[in-house]
Amino acid sequence: MIRNVSKEDIGKLSELFGKQFNEDEIDYELSMLDDVDGDFFSVFLVGALRVPEKLEDYDDEVFWHEVLGIHTKDFNDKSLEHVFYESKAATHKLIMYWLPWTEENAKMVQPGFIEETYNGVRFLCYMVMSRLDSKYKG
Repeated sequence: MIRNVSKEDIGKLSELFGKQFNEDEIDYELSMLDDVDGDFFSVFLVGALRVPEKLEDYDDEVFWHEVLGIHTKDFNDKSLEHVFYESKAATHKLIMYWLPWTEENAKMVQPGFIEETYNGVRFLCYMVMSRLDSKYKG
């Protein structure tokens, strides 16, 4: 079942990613997971820190959202795609995601996310104007 990440999930997520997460560093609106019988099949974990960006000819506030972690048990399954779709559907604003470049991250998110370099720092990013309705969550 695809759902938002909750504070009760932090322990399992910390174990899954091998990093201790605090309650206040996760964006619970945009972070999604596919929970299969109490096991996380796919996770798209978004950080609460939002970096503002001013875009020309765009009046609304726009933010970059750091992706804290991405996980899937099976690349051939559509679970990660569904979890990411639900993250985009969580808001009706322009969404800009970024995550550090690693071969593993690139394998999971390309070609949707593209590779960029800024001040010598390599990262993957994705931009979308979200007008989606929830498709997988009840």
